[in-house]
Amino acid sequence: MHGDDRRRQLLKAAIESFAQKGFSGTKTKDIAAAAGVSEAILFRHFSSKEDLYHAILDTKGPDSSSNELMESLEALAARRDDARFFQTLAIGVVESFRDDPAFHRLLLYASLEGHLLASLFRARFGLPMGNFLRRYIVLRQKEGAFYKGDANTAITFFFGAVVHFAMNRYLFELKDQSFDDQAVVKELVTLVMRGLKKGSA
Repeated sequence: MHGDDRRRQLLKAAIESFAQKGFSGTKTKDIAAAAGVSEAILFRHFSSKEDLYHAILDTKGPDSSSNELMESLEALAARRDDARFFQTLAIGVVESFRDDPAFHRLLLYASLEGHLLASLFRARFGLPMGNFLRRYIVLRQKEGAFYKGDANTAITFFFGAVVHFAMNRYLFELKDQSFDDQAVVKELVTLVMRGLKKGSA
């Protein structure tokens, strides 16, 4: 197998193994076995477990879809289209869970186990997006569009609702077929807007 193909195969096996057994329950020999190779081949591509963790996060690095999402958010922020801004971000979160539940299950294990991968993910992805959202909320507060309050609490309220829904539907598979993602996100964003925006009914 070509080197790049083998590396992708090993990463896929690692993500699936960690997502099923957690980090403490997964050994390098388990990953190698899941990929149908020896541990020697695994370590030929990844010199250490930490190297493997960084490589897993690299698979979630910037791509055309994430760049498109950020461009859309920046355009909506510039237009001060608050509801569309939060709805676009929420849909992006939900679609991430829908498209790659194994990766998010892996992150859940990492957070519960206090694993290095969780802090690496927060530093690389969580903090930049959180800071971007915080700046927007603070800006809108200064402009008088949002109620004064702690921006971090508002962020927790927003992401807490959206991630909880996405986890229930795509990790725990508690699917209510009477509501699709778009409808639930729209309702959640309506609630967020009522909490943030002055003059909301």
